[in-house]
Amino acid sequence: MMKSPSLPGALRRIPSCVILLSASLALLAYPAAQARPLGAQGNDFLYQVEPGDTLEALAQRYTQNPNNWRPLQNLNQIADPYRLAIAKILRIPLSMIPRQSARATVTHIHGQVTRNEKPLQVGDTVEADDILRSGQGAATLALEDSSLLTIPPGTEVQIRHLQTFRGTGLTDTVLNLPHGSVESLVAPNDTGVGRFEIRTPATVTGVRGTRLRVHSGEAGSRHEVLHGLAAIENATSAEQKLTQDHGTAYDGTGSLLGTEALLPAPVLDPLGTPNASTLTWAAVPGATGYRIQLALDAVGTQLESSQLLTQTHTPLNRSGIGARYVFVRAIDRLGIEGSNAMLRIERTGGLISTDGRPVISSDGTPIRLGHY
Repeated sequence: MMKSPSLPGALRRIPSCVILLSASLALLAYPAAQARPLGAQGNDFLYQVEPGDTLEALAQRYTQNPNNWRPLQNLNQIADPYRLAIAKILRIPLSMIPRQSARATVTHIHGQVTRNEKPLQVGDTVEADDILRSGQGAATLALEDSSLLTIPPGTEVQIRHLQTFRGTGLTDTVLNLPHGSVESLVAPNDTGVGRFEIRTPATVTGVRGTRLRVHSGEAGSRHEVLHGLAAIENATSAEQKLTQDHGTAYDGTGSLLGTEALLPAPVLDPLGTPNASTLTWAAVPGATGYRIQLALDAVGTQLESSQLLTQTHTPLNRSGIGARYVFVRAIDRLGIEGSNAMLRIERTGGLISTDGRPVISSDGTPIRLGHY
């Protein structure tokens, strides 16, 4: 078979910086035996070749047209479409991939969260073009591949794109994050993802199989990789690699401010008694503040509250019933949030005021409900 001439390619550049999982990083993270879809880079879907793959079969799987093997051959400069190099990264234009509408399901709500200015409830479905605002509340969304999106308080998220690749089950999700934060657990079942992007005014973050936090505000954006790998590009500098347990900061124009190792998890002091009302920890060198979160689960995806502190202690809200998980992490000089320390507490009941805070007695301890 004659080699088809390569199609001319143009370097695509995004005015702001782009964070994405690069092919080279994916190869470092996963051996060839674990080949899988690698998410998107620019306008292309990335796929890592595994034994037995042919261009014709891949064209059928992802574009539903086996005759698309020829443009894929040209784009990827492949000599023999039946002998693909194992672990080679193939580019498949997203424009060639048939997609269908998808939905996200609300699995957790705390406080009031709105969708298009109307209250959001557990069990509701979220679709493309919906706008979510958390105010003082928090929410968790589950995508069709079990990816989880945690929306902390003070966040606005616009669902720009919510689809799946037809016939594959791979998700294609694009979120706009004008301000606030999104914590994502992408493709937790290790199925890979078609595309997953979080776009702030200064950055575009593309992930695959990654635990990632993205924060957006007037000062720019902050990105922290808790699991997985990422690469960072912008129009003026060479690719920046972001490895696990590292974070990076950009200003409002998309200029890189710095990349740092995540600050270590704070060392929590032992609680003096099972019903202690205050949690303290040792100061973390380099920390300018701390993020304290309370969640229903040990992973921290079902938030009840999130707040910033400058001191190294916080009251423990033991009102309500059942287990809760307290997460504490340090924040560095660039605003990059570090690794979590976690404490499980038992809530045995107590009085709660209208603002959700525990009612405190004269001795400084929460007033608890008795059994009558």
